[in-house]
Amino acid sequence: MFQDYAELKPGQRFSDHIYTLDSDMAAGYVRAVQDANPPVLDESGREIVPPMAVAALGLRGAVEDLRIPGGTLHAGQEFAFFSAVRAGDSLRCEASVAQNSVRGGWRFLVVECTATDGGGAEVMSGKSSLMIPADLTPREAAP
Repeated sequence: MFQDYAELKPGQRFSDHIYTLDSDMAAGYVRAVQDANPPVLDESGREIVPPMAVAALGLRGAVEDLRIPGGTLHAGQEFAFFSAVRAGDSLRCEASVAQNSVRGGWRFLVVECTATDGGGAEVMSGKSSLMIPADLTPREAAP
């Protein structure tokens, strides 16, 4: 595990997790964003997970593995979605460094995220830009 954000190099993969997106996880996301719409079901009656819930899941592992300290700003994000994800599907979420630079007392860290389904097909890809005060280091992992 890295000790300093300056150690992270473009192209370096730092996060790799497998998650199962169940109905409770999707419902938690819907509550958090206060979406009052009913769940969307596919032709067989399976619940389709909101695409941004997939993005949030992809970022979850990245943020945990980066051990983001307080004072970090989420400066922006862009995501593309390639197929629907249904409740109960398992996804592999990976993250790597796209950019790591320091300007004006801030570290600009751009993280690329991908999510693939159980068959290896990409269902989501995107980038998230983080601004971390340049003098901060990764927070200590909880015991």
